[in-house]
Amino acid sequence: MVRWSSFVYGGDDKGRSSRRPSQKNLSPFLEEEEDSDSREMESWEHSQDDHDDEDSLNSDEDELCSIESSVSSLTGAGSKKGKPRRPSPRKKELRKGRSKKPAMSASEEKVEMQDIERGAKDPLVVPFPAAPEAEPRTERSSKFAGVSERLKTMKSKLSFKSETEPNELKRSQAARNSQRRVYYFWGTLALVVFIAIIAGSVVIAQRRGGSNDEANEIIPPTADDVQIPMTNREQALMDVFETVSAVGLEDEGSPQFKAKEWMFHEDLLKLTPSATVPAQRIAQRYALAVFYFSTNGTETWSTHNWLKGDECSNMYWTGISCNEDNEVRALAFDNAGIEGTIPEELGTLTMLENLVLKNHPRLGGKIPAGLGELTVLGQLGLYNNALTGGIPNELYSATHLNYINLQNNQLQGGLILRIEKLRNLERLILFNNNFSGGLPMRQLARTGIRFLGLSNNNFAGSLPEQISNLPLLEYLYLDGNAFTGVIPPNMGRLTNLVSFNFDHNTFTGPIPTELGSMKRLEYASVQQNSLSGEIPTEIASLGKLRTLNFGINALTGKVPDLSNLSSLKHLHLHQNELTGEIPGSLSQLLNLEVLFLSSNNFEGEFDQIFGAANLKGLYLSDNRLGGTIPAGLCELDALRALFLDTNLFSGPIPECIGTLTDLRQLFLFSNKLTGAVPNSMGELRKLTGFGIENNNLGGHVPEGICTIGSLNDVWADCGGQVPNILCSCCSTCCPSENCS
Repeated sequence: MVRWSSFVYGGDDKGRSSRRPSQKNLSPFLEEEEDSDSREMESWEHSQDDHDDEDSLNSDEDELCSIESSVSSLTGAGSKKGKPRRPSPRKKELRKGRSKKPAMSASEEKVEMQDIERGAKDPLVVPFPAAPEAEPRTERSSKFAGVSERLKTMKSKLSFKSETEPNELKRSQAARNSQRRVYYFWGTLALVVFIAIIAGSVVIAQRRGGSNDEANEIIPPTADDVQIPMTNREQALMDVFETVSAVGLEDEGSPQFKAKEWMFHEDLLKLTPSATVPAQRIAQRYALAVFYFSTNGTETWSTHNWLKGDECSNMYWTGISCNEDNEVRALAFDNAGIEGTIPEELGTLTMLENLVLKNHPRLGGKIPAGLGELTVLGQLGLYNNALTGGIPNELYSATHLNYINLQNNQLQGGLILRIEKLRNLERLILFNNNFSGGLPMRQLARTGIRFLGLSNNNFAGSLPEQISNLPLLEYLYLDGNAFTGVIPPNMGRLTNLVSFNFDHNTFTGPIPTELGSMKRLEYASVQQNSLSGEIPTEIASLGKLRTLNFGINALTGKVPDLSNLSSLKHLHLHQNELTGEIPGSLSQLLNLEVLFLSSNNFEGEFDQIFGAANLKGLYLSDNRLGGTIPAGLCELDALRALFLDTNLFSGPIPECIGTLTDLRQLFLFSNKLTGAVPNSMGELRKLTGFGIENNNLGGHVPEGICTIGSLNDVWADCGGQVPNILCSCCSTCCPSENCS
């Protein structure tokens, strides 16, 4: 039976046990060869028996010679003068193990055995004399008889071995040949299977690896894989690096590893920690190198002079400013192609006062907690990037901070109570992120906050009354959140407030009259809330007010006298429920640029608002204004947008409107206008939008209007079976399905 241990380890048949292995040890795929293998094993065992029988034959022949000698001595036959008979050459060959006997055929062996039996040839056979008939049996004769019997037995055994030896030898040789064929067959089969498995593994690895074939390639160890001990200089540098970086020094491909290798082998300064080169100097250069590799400086930066010369040299390392002690005090990049992440190692720059990385849409990751170690950091500007996560708690340990600008990122979380530790904080700008929660006004009151910008986040809840405890507050922007409740009346205590914006929240209730105490107020906007009540007359005392936006609320009543707002440029009261006439006091607002009174319930005529020579936008749509369009409008030379649609105006379109050469938008639709469209309107060469539909105008639209190159939106009553007006360039003719 084939043993796989012999095949695998290159062994042979020598020394194997002749015990037949049990069937349960055979492999399943060898069961079909069980019968033939059994026969081969039997042949192998018989061949072993042949070797044993051959040794036995030699010993038996020796014994036979000994017996015959004894017989000769007993009978005295075959000897002369009492000397033993000399053995024949045949006997000598038997005594030598028959090693020199030539091979005989089966027929020769058979004839020889017959001769031996007859005693004709074999010299070992001695004829016995006939015993006397009358002689009694003696002890000597009895002993001779026993010897004779043994001699016959040995002759018979020799005869059997002579007849069977050739056949057994042939069977043994056949068994060996068969066994070799079995070895060759299973060995070849195993080799083929092994090669197939290896080939399949390679194909699978290539398919799984894809483009990463190099990563999946098995590379034998080389001399480069052996870790080479660091030099004394490298070990000294490594000791410094380990105090700066907690991870990455042994991670091949990491920014820390690249910075380490650069300082080991490529840095031209070849710095070594010593009495003249302190460890902080090494740490500073290493931290900047980590920043360079972490933000893909080798590929995307717009500047390429880093990693050259001294970092505090004016010739190299753009974006860095140092103090007199060659310590980095400022690191600033604006739209410089920076991407990747900001590394924690910047926390090693202990003398850093300003860190500004802005306008890098591919700069992501979290704000490093290590920045909290910068105890002299005053300005932190990480805005218009793609940063994620929240403000790390460690940052509140940088108590020297007075400016934090994180606007336009993807940050989240809330303002925690630890913000009170930033006693020097003056400006906190978090516009356009995903911050949430309430405002810790009590804690903010313990800072020096002057600018609080939280627009377009998810802050919610009511506005705490503690807002009045921010006496230094100048700018407050809470628009675009989810604040509810009333605007706290004690907000009027913020006498230093210059600007506030509460747009796009859900504030309710009236506008506090206390707002009239904010004498420094220049910008006030509460657009798109749910405020109600009348506009406080106290608003008129805000002489520095430039923008007043109470649009999209539920305000009622009349517009108070605002003539004292001499600095007012933008007045937005649209989409409320205001009533009455448009006050003539508005004509005294000489600096007014935009008057937005659309979508209210104003009525009557207006002809006393034309003192505002700088007026650029007049929006009176969707009211109940009537009468004729006053010719005084033609005095507004700076006018760019005139919206008088959806009112009750009647009469003709003033001819002088053609003198408003800066006009871009003119919409007079949905009134009761009559007459023809003035030809002078063809002089409005900057016009982009023109609408006169849903009126009683006739004639045709002047060709001069149709030749205005910028005009692409013209609506008129040129539709239906009998058009009221003819128009060759109208984009929409009414009535039609396109008119609404």
